Amino acid sequence: MSGSLATKAAMARQVASLSAHVLAEKLRPRRPTDLAEVPASPQALTAEWLTAALCSGHPGARVSGFTIGAGSEGSTSRAPLTVTYNAAGRAAGLPVEVFAKATPKLTSRLITVPSAALYTEVQFYTTIQPSLKIETPVGYYATVDQKSGRSMFLLEDISRTRNCTFGNVTDLYVDRAKAEDQMRLLATLHATFWDSPRLQSDLAWMNTSLKFQIDVNNMISFEKRSLVGLKRAADVVPRPLHGRGREIYSAAMRSLQAHAREPITVVHSDVHLNNWYVTGDGRMGLCDWQLMTRGNWAMDVAYAMTSALTVDDRRAWERELIEIYLDQLKVSGGPSDLSFDHAWQLYRQQVFHGLIFWLYTIGYGRLQPAMQPDAVSLVNLERMTNAVVDLDSLNAE
Repeated sequence: MSGSLATKAAMARQVASLSAHVLAEKLRPRRPTDLAEVPASPQALTAEWLTAALCSGHPGARVSGFTIGAGSEGSTSRAPLTVTYNAAGRAAGLPVEVFAKATPKLTSRLITVPSAALYTEVQFYTTIQPSLKIETPVGYYATVDQKSGRSMFLLEDISRTRNCTFGNVTDLYVDRAKAEDQMRLLATLHATFWDSPRLQSDLAWMNTSLKFQIDVNNMISFEKRSLVGLKRAADVVPRPLHGRGREIYSAAMRSLQAHAREPITVVHSDVHLNNWYVTGDGRMGLCDWQLMTRGNWAMDVAYAMTSALTVDDRRAWERELIEIYLDQLKVSGGPSDLSFDHAWQLYRQQVFHGLIFWLYTIGYGRLQPAMQPDAVSLVNLERMTNAVVDLDSLNAE
């Protein structure tokens, strides 16, 4: 059996297993009381389970009650919790305003389990976040049962604790100060793990950026849907790129292969504007760490800059923003010998990763969910395709 057929067969078995677990949970709903079992949804939480998750290390502390607020649905199900504690818990200052994120639906599990997205995000909060000094939500507890696809993340509810706001390319304008903040945050992330021995030891489980894309290609018709996406977005795509979908996709795969020739680090890989937030004092923060990979820094920088900024702002600021990134990289312990010219060439080469993902997003098929509103996809694609033309990225070998 070929590698692709074997992968598809394994996927079919996993889909059947996940479907069986979801059906069993519907027929026999459970509300776990200890950490041996992962709750299927925020509604399945109990005070006993929350006590085990939130009060560990604080003798005598326990959760006395909690309420669940109005939530939202996406690749995960999310809901705010307000948690109350006994006197020992209150004295310990345990978190009251908590954000719960879980995967109760089969569609959620089919997206997040085969890609190892849930495991990756659990690892972020348990093994990576403690090493980072960047703006990101505090993780209080994170767990996943890979067999069933149940997961539970208890995070700081930053919208309530620190008055943070979220947006997307249709309603959040990233001005120069915010753009600089994005570059400094990414530089700090990348410097922390730049060519780190940990990438070959305790972080070796993390996919490379190239392997992640190859696995995605084997699971779903990624190239085909991205070609459909280019046609659907034709009205916002510069004319020089019309009909060049296969060239764009080939360039994206070449750009990922180029990662092997450069020092690698931990890259977020999904830095579109929906995954950023603005703190109460105007700083930029980054969340949703499900797609982390080991790869080249420029992929994050190019994705963030070509999606978050308007076309005119990106044209006016991109060189200076890369200089700011390089300065922060040195300050944060990264390399001091990465020249601007080399960085600029990598930036030009790495604009394709985000582009093909948004082409796929708007190119969804009849049996696939619409992961983002088309209006959001079209703004991202207008910005990204203009960057490909402006930077002559198809010729940036």
